[in-house]
Amino acid sequence: MTPLVVIRGNSASGKSTAAAAVQRRFERGECAVVPQDLVRRNMLREFDEPGAFNITLIEQIARTCLASGRVVLVEGILDAHRYGPMLERLTASAPRSLHYSFDLTFEETLARHAGRPQAATIPEQMMADWYHGWQPLPFVDEVRIDATWTVEAIANRIQDDILAARS
Repeated sequence: MTPLVVIRGNSASGKSTAAAAVQRRFERGECAVVPQDLVRRNMLREFDEPGAFNITLIEQIARTCLASGRVVLVEGILDAHRYGPMLERLTASAPRSLHYSFDLTFEETLARHAGRPQAATIPEQMMADWYHGWQPLPFVDEVRIDATWTVEAIANRIQDDILAARS
């Protein structure tokens, strides 16, 4: 069974880095990453608001990749209020799902943001506006990732969980 993997968290928490690290552990074409930012900002140039088309498109991309037998990593801020219903539908339709969520303080988020190229164009106030703290999904237990986890530890955990889900 190919699992759906959802990686959520605040901006600059490490979601994209973790998803890329997991994807590199699989053969080319075996694992698809569906990044919220890429779909919303790059493909559609859309604002992150309730009912936005990117929510539907993320769900359809993930479903198509799952149907083709790929491991699917959906990653992004994925605010529980706006994206929760879509994630619940996607989870219910997947043969197996694994959920992870970063739980970092705002101070840790800012420290991580300072090391990114986007820090030059995204000010602290914007980061504060985007920050929503710990926001669990009500329909599933998420593995809670705090500041002590390294990228390697996150990738190891997710890969091990994927391999266990496939057997």
